[in-house]
Amino acid sequence: QERVKPAAPRKRTFKEKQELAGMEAAIEVAEGKVKELEATLSDPSVFKDRGTEVQQLIVELDGARAEVERLFARWQELEAIPEG
Repeated sequence: QERVKPAAPRKRTFKEKQELAGMEAAIEVAEGKVKELEATLSDPSVFKDRGTEVQQLIVELDGARAEVERLFARWQELEAIPEG
């Protein structure tokens, strides 16, 4: 009977290390976009003067929030991989 060696734990790849290194900046950019859109939508004049754009701004805000969540999830995923 042949013994099977357990697989070595996976280590973070170079590409993943690079991605992790840039993750904080990417999250800051994404959060900045959320704040910018929130500020725009909190301005009552936007609804009066740019009413036709409001729905698109809301869609963009939802997308920006989802991107922040996606980036945080990916960051946690990368952090969980042992360094090589």
